This record gives sequence, C-alpha cells and structure tokens, in this order.
Amino acid sequence: LAAMVIVEIPLSWIRDIRKLTPTNVIATALITYGLFFVLVLAFVNGMNFGDDDKGPIFVENLKSLPAITDSWFLFVGTSFFMMEGSITLLVPLQEAVLKEDDKAQFPAMNQSVTTAIVIFYILFSIVCCAAFGDTIQTALTASLDGTLAITIQLAYSLAVILTFPLQAFPAMEVVKIQMLGPEPQMTTSESSAQSSNYKNYYRNRNILSAIVICGLGVLAYCAIDYLGHVVSILGSLFGIPLALVFPPLMHNILVADSSPTTRWMNKGVVIIGFIAMIAASFATLFSWDEGGAEGDR
Repeated sequence: LAAMVIVEIPLSWIRDIRKLTPTNVIATALITYGLFFVLVLAFVNGMNFGDDDKGPIFVENLKSLPAITDSWFLFVGTSFFMMEGSITLLVPLQEAVLKEDDKAQFPAMNQSVTTAIVIFYILFSIVCCAAFGDTIQTALTASLDGTLAITIQLAYSLAVILTFPLQAFPAMEVVKIQMLGPEPQMTTSESSAQSSNYKNYYRNRNILSAIVICGLGVLAYCAIDYLGHVVSILGSLFGIPLALVFPPLMHNILVADSSPTTRWMNKGVVIIGFIAMIAASFATLFSWDEGGAEGDR
C-alpha cells in the first residue's frame, strides 16, 4: 500500500487527461488478462467433481444459488459503485475526443459499451459463484490458488495502480478548484509576477494532490478489513444519486420543454433513487460488524 501511494503521487500531478492514455491502455490489457484467466480457473475448478460425486461442482453450485441472500442490499450499493467512476468520467472523456464527428458519436458508443459491460458482469459473476461456491471472497483474486493465480493478482494490482489517476482525475479537479481557485491562464507576454504565480499555483496543486493521495492511503489501510462494506456504502451514498437522482433532475432543468409524462417519469426515478440510497446505506451500516469476520478469512 505504501509503494502504491508513492507511485500514485507523481501520477496525480498529470494535468492533461489525454496523457493518461498509455497507463490506461496497459491497465486495460492487464485487466483483460486477469478476467480471461479467472474464467479459465473458474471453469477448471467448476468441472471437478464434488465429494458426493453427484456431478461437476459448477452444476451443483449453480442449482443451489439462491435468488436473494442476506447481503442483497450490500450488493445494491456495490453494483451502483460502478456509476461513481463511469458517470464522473463521461464529460472529461467526451471533451477529450479530438474530432467533432467522433464526439457526437460518443454517447451512443458509451451506451453500447456500458450495456456490454453490465451483461459481462452478470455472466462473469454467475460463472465464478457457481465455480467457487461458498469459498468465494469479496476480493475474487483471494479465492484463487496456484502460480497462475499469483500472476492474476499481480496483474490486477498493477491495473489498479495505473487506472487510479484516471478515476481520480475529475475529483482532483474539483478539489483543486475549490481549494486553489481556477487555473491561471498563460499569456505570450506574461510578466515575471505572472510566471511566479503560475509556478506557485501548480506547486500548491501538486502538494494538495499528494496530501489527498496520502489521506486516501491512510483510509484504505484502516478500512482494509471492510472492503465489501466500504465499496457498498460509497455506491449507496454516491453511486445511486449519480445514477438515479441527479441525471433526471438535470434533464428536467435543462430540457424545459419536455413532455409532462417525461418530467413525471424523471421525478419517479428520483424518488426510487432516494429510497434505494437510504435503504442500501442503512443495510450496509447495520451489517458493518460483519466486515471484520470477512477480513479474517
């Protein structure tokens, strides 16, 4: 964790989101490697026969998978946690597209990609749960054994390090503007005072980024045994509003001439979002003590 913090600090100093493309491409390759071989290990493990020799473990576990478990509300927050990163990156990513024609196609492409990811998540989770059964852990890579499992864990660790700067970029920009004000503009005929202010601004920005990264490192160390609950509470409190509350409200404000049916549908989604946020948050908090046992496994 300390090594990760040391690596993330200089990466957080990058000011142009397009310069994060190389690290994101490498991380994508590592994640693809990890996902592929996790599925391989899941199928290999699932095709083994259980102690009762009634059939492959995969089939037996698949038949016994419950539709709803005691941790269902915990899953609600966890599933919406994906919105915390994807929605906040939409505007920066679209603005980073160079050509206007490509930028116009971005919303449709994002919808197709998101749909494909959700479908893959569903199939991936079913396969892994059926393969590993009750032994599956919150961090899936901890459920794997063998040399190949070690390479998968290493790949995911590197991928997390490389993708964190991109995920944190929008939040860092918001913190920077709130704490330091807007970015100073460079001019061709700048004075020595303007140059000094420019350098001081970015020095303070880098110091602020380093402090935030160190704070997140301390928080991660303290909450390491409660990973599932931390992800769930973040998804409940922030992911659900980002997905179900703010977009409909913004649509009603920005599209003032929308039909009454559309406006009422948006209000209904907002109400559902508030109810889901409160229910999932309370369920996560009430089951928080179970996180310690989860971390001891």
